[in-house]
Amino acid sequence: MPDRGARLDEAIRAFQEQANQAAQLKDKIAELRGHARNADGSVTVTVAPSGAVLGLQLSPAAMRRSHTQLQQEILTAIRQATQQAAGALQATVEPVLGDRAARFSEAFNAHSPAVTPIGPSAPPPASALPTPHPPDAQPGPLPPQPTPPAPQRTPRPRPDAPATVDDDYFGGSVLT
Repeated sequence: MPDRGARLDEAIRAFQEQANQAAQLKDKIAELRGHARNADGSVTVTVAPSGAVLGLQLSPAAMRRSHTQLQQEILTAIRQATQQAAGALQATVEPVLGDRAARFSEAFNAHSPAVTPIGPSAPPPASALPTPHPPDAQPGPLPPQPTPPAPQRTPRPRPDAPATVDDDYFGGSVLT
């Protein structure tokens, strides 16, 4: 029967090995990207496994499409790139986590609810969007804010002041 010290050393070694594997896995995941391109190559998208768009390239050929066609090409490319990144994530974690890889993927994607693709839609009303500023412009002054009432201050007696203070406490007029 191994002694307590040997069991503790073995537990520490196992923990350190798991910590090293976790650090390596974290580094690999941080480098994962999904890439997709539309049929003619005029739209190229790069995403992180989370679905965050990291890059979007549009060639001049993409500008020949209507705005709705271009929207759909971009969204389709984003979905394809996200699926590719998710597959790469699964392939990266599975060898390390084994049967726990599915739980990892569920936890990784827990913050992203299932997304149902939508078709072309009307843009939000202009009043719902922030007002753009030209790149060189300085933001304008903020609108006036209502001034809160001044807090009521109660005078505190000085520690060395007498218990009662009369009008002459300050020694008379300020002007003399």
